[in-house]
Amino acid sequence: MSPGDAAGTFARIGREAALLGFEYCVHGMRLPVPVTRPRTSLFTNYPADWEQRYLERGYIDVDPTVLHGMRSSRPILWSDELFHNSRELWEEAQSFGVRHGWAQSQRDPEGNYSLLVLARSEDELGEAELQHMSPRMQWLAHTSHLAMKSCNDSATEVRESIELSEREINVLRWTAEGKTSAEIADILKISERTVNFHVNNAVTKLGACNKTSAAVRAAILGLIW
Repeated sequence: MSPGDAAGTFARIGREAALLGFEYCVHGMRLPVPVTRPRTSLFTNYPADWEQRYLERGYIDVDPTVLHGMRSSRPILWSDELFHNSRELWEEAQSFGVRHGWAQSQRDPEGNYSLLVLARSEDELGEAELQHMSPRMQWLAHTSHLAMKSCNDSATEVRESIELSEREINVLRWTAEGKTSAEIADILKISERTVNFHVNNAVTKLGACNKTSAAVRAAILGLIW
């Protein structure tokens, strides 16, 4: 699946979903920066009335599919048990013909997160179909993540624009562990003044307000490991 504009890319995802036997699909992506206001995108070909209802009711905040995807990259199948604590959402979705679904999330080293949902109105997903189709469905989740990320990959652009030295990375790594400048100086066998010099350089390069903010930002962007 080649990159392009987000809407066009999602249309291709929808066509792939249809080939797998799903009339509906949803792709949501959250980019990690800025940290306090992560950018999100949501594309869906659900019935328009259900899409509007879902957004108006704020169902995204209680949707167990979304909550599961935030915690785990394991595929999940819709069921009565999954929606046990979200009965209103579950009943409304079914009333709009959105009855059977599967989802899987993806998270990459740059901190980008996405969730692909495949759904349909008829024919429950049986064990035999899942066993046969799962590799292709998981391939689509992975490929969709890469394709949609390429449409708006601000995290990678930011990451590639920041060049931290090896010493700055080491200092930030220990800062992320909660070590003070004095403790880091002792660990790295350098002076505390040198530690603070590297910390200040990293703070400036990362556009952070202090060393804690710099360590968090560097971790989210995959600059320290």
